[in-house]
Amino acid sequence: MATVLVAVALIYFASLPVAEVVPVQRGTAISAIYGTIRIEPSLVLPVRAQNAGFIQLAEVLSAGRGAIGRSVEKGELLATIADEATARQLKEARADLQAAKLRAELPLPSAEALKVAEDNASRLEKLTGLSNVPQVEYQKAKSDVNRLRTLVESERIERERNLAMLEEAAKKLEAQMKNSEIRSPVDGLLTGIKTIDGELVAERAELFTVSSKKNYVRGEVDEEDVGEVKSGMPAIVQVYAFRTRQFQAKVSAIQPAADVETQRYTIVLDLETPPENLMAGMTGEMNIITGTHDNALLVPTRALLVDQALIVKSGIVQARTVKVGYRTLDFSEVLSGLSEGDRVVLSDQDKLRPGRPVRQRLAKVAPRADLR
Repeated sequence: MATVLVAVALIYFASLPVAEVVPVQRGTAISAIYGTIRIEPSLVLPVRAQNAGFIQLAEVLSAGRGAIGRSVEKGELLATIADEATARQLKEARADLQAAKLRAELPLPSAEALKVAEDNASRLEKLTGLSNVPQVEYQKAKSDVNRLRTLVESERIERERNLAMLEEAAKKLEAQMKNSEIRSPVDGLLTGIKTIDGELVAERAELFTVSSKKNYVRGEVDEEDVGEVKSGMPAIVQVYAFRTRQFQAKVSAIQPAADVETQRYTIVLDLETPPENLMAGMTGEMNIITGTHDNALLVPTRALLVDQALIVKSGIVQARTVKVGYRTLDFSEVLSGLSEGDRVVLSDQDKLRPGRPVRQRLAKVAPRADLR
């Protein structure tokens, strides 16, 4: 008979609904402003074409868009834009410049005539002194020398001017050719490729995007909350890519204007110890701490239905009205209605009724980051 009763009791106990419970504990209650976050690169630079032409990607970018995410160094060649007309003009300009330099090493055209005139004037000067030659002949020779000297100086000036013009033309064309080389403006990551090899690109067309390796946390809060946020406030950040971790942060800046589409305000956060593999584009949530109460009674917020909670005492469900203080998405402060150690129902409250017996299963609640 006793065996039958035990079996019946076991069957009855097994048929009872299961209540997932968690004990009320003491800790630090926080008042927080909730917001969403996104990891953004500190600097994003578009790389544009300086001239039109057919683009040829550098060998390191031969994978095309598959190369997105690779590291690039400042000045690293990303692509070149073929400009055959400029290349041909540069070749001709360099040839003309080289020819002009070779001509500059030769005597000026009138230099020989000047030397002859100077020798003749010197000879006539001596003869005039001996009264063998009329003075007028000597004066005429001096005039020829002065004329030829002026001519030689003009030829020298014209040669130097022509050489300078050719050098300037070559430099200008070299600069144009250099502009056809597309290079990374900074050390960073290649985060965008907006062209394909061999494509005809227009002048000023955006070809690549290079982002800095350093990232920052960009948070967003609603308009009704932004007035409470101040620079230097601590925050708790959770990045979805690191589900089991929470990160300490501080508010470093509040952008003064709302997003025109969402009407949400941007908050810039500094992570105290960011993970090594934090990458741009990751998303998550944040709680900006606006106040704290130490040694407060805490329950998971999802255990509360507005101001109502269910507890399990001696295997029986009981209803309690709870006065709530600070509240966040994770935890709420209990001012009255619950005691330390009470086991509150964490989920499926709608399936349980006060006064009904239940089985209990102790739930594990992820610990919250310590506040400093």
